[in-house]
Amino acid sequence: MRKTGMTVIIALVALLPVMQGRAEGPVKMDADQAQKTRYIGTVAIWYGSHFEDTPAHDWDPIKEWNGPYHPLLGNYKTSDPKVVRQHLRWLRRAGVDVIFYDLCRIRPDLTILELPKQETLQLLVKELLHQEQETRKLRLVIWIEKWNSNPTSEQYRFGMEYIRKNLAPHDFYYRLDGKPLVLTYLNGNAPAGIDEIDREYQSLLTLRRVTSGRPGPGQWSYIGFAGGNRECATVSPGADGYLENAFIAKYVNKGNVDDTALRQHGKKVIESRQDGRVFEGQLLQARQANPPLIFISGWNDWAYCIQIEPAVEYGLKYVDAAARLLGRETETLPYRQAQ
Repeated sequence: MRKTGMTVIIALVALLPVMQGRAEGPVKMDADQAQKTRYIGTVAIWYGSHFEDTPAHDWDPIKEWNGPYHPLLGNYKTSDPKVVRQHLRWLRRAGVDVIFYDLCRIRPDLTILELPKQETLQLLVKELLHQEQETRKLRLVIWIEKWNSNPTSEQYRFGMEYIRKNLAPHDFYYRLDGKPLVLTYLNGNAPAGIDEIDREYQSLLTLRRVTSGRPGPGQWSYIGFAGGNRECATVSPGADGYLENAFIAKYVNKGNVDDTALRQHGKKVIESRQDGRVFEGQLLQARQANPPLIFISGWNDWAYCIQIEPAVEYGLKYVDAAARLLGRETETLPYRQAQ
């Protein structure tokens, strides 16, 4: 997920109490009760490509600024079929139902018009078309976004049409309110024409906008538990965009960064995640609210330290915590045994 720095800082300050696992009022459902009671709604998770032709953004900042976590798969690319298959096995192990695939790319010159060329998306489609032997079938939703900026109306409309014609007709594409779901994220105010395009497609698609701030009508939260939304409760392990913001400042805007401070900041990220307790606390809050959909943000957003993908430092802690607190340990057992 890509966000402008100041917007994120304001959002994180506003959401700090809930990101630390403290919403208004007590959490009534404890871990034992959650484990014994299966969540019957839909569990979705943010998924990003890493990134087929621009690996510098994904892994170099972790090395340069002493990032706190390192992927168990190493510095991978999601254009590798073996990587995608392993991710899907882990997502099934976590009890996830739906992948929210963010089509955002890191090279500013690549736009939504290149969507059909994205190798990661094509690999996901190929895998989701052939799930006959899987005990857990995964579904897909497309998340429209452009990294560190906003798409033009032409690009935005192209994305909507591509989804409608090429992805939504498949059985694996997830539907909400009877129509294919499309998520959008904008970095700031909507460019001219985008709201009008949304109105054109609202009879064909179910549209939801995701925001790093407090969600309004028709919007879902990206960061932290949002108990006021009866349709979707968001759960995060924590969020800190210091690696991405430093990358933008140094390599996009050609400015200066404080390397010493950045190398020390990873310790704060580890502290803020509280060894998985923030994630577990928010997931229990979501179970208590019992909305139709629980959204985990995210799977592999390493630049924002918001990943639950297995890491060298914490193993499969978050994957297995999700299955346990969703009450889905039994049905995901084959995917733990198959590792």
